[in-house]
Amino acid sequence: MSQRLQSIFFFLSAVLFALLFFIPLATYYGETNILQFNVFGVGSQVPDGEVPFKTMFSLPVLILTITAVLLGAYLSMGLFRAVKLSQFVKLHKIARIDIIVIVAWIAVVFAYYIRVVGKPIGVAPTFKVGAFLPLAALLLVIAAASGLKKDIKKVRSTDRIR
Repeated sequence: MSQRLQSIFFFLSAVLFALLFFIPLATYYGETNILQFNVFGVGSQVPDGEVPFKTMFSLPVLILTITAVLLGAYLSMGLFRAVKLSQFVKLHKIARIDIIVIVAWIAVVFAYYIRVVGKPIGVAPTFKVGAFLPLAALLLVIAAASGLKKDIKKVRSTDRIR
């Protein structure tokens, strides 16, 4: 079984989401102000620059990021302790929840936040590395969940042989 490879994939997805705490998602270069959007909110890169958003503006993004990190970490640790078929099935359900959280994060950020942040200064975003990390994390979680599903099928087939 490839439990260790899957746990590495889940761990890497958690690490990629944890990197979002340090890496900006997008930067907006306006004529008078430069705004930087990250999971903690929007900040101005210009001294005495006006930030048109409150600190609680990006709270949903922060909550989804923390949830994705915790789910990825739980799944990576849970696979090392999983022995019974019921534990694998439970972890597969949690992996599907993790996929839903990551897709929700991507949808919320790209459908709403990226558009709204640039409107006050009237510019389009310049995407940074942080905007692409959730996409890589999503691919890792999907690969790990499909491998976990294959392992569940293997365990069920060996149980029938006995």
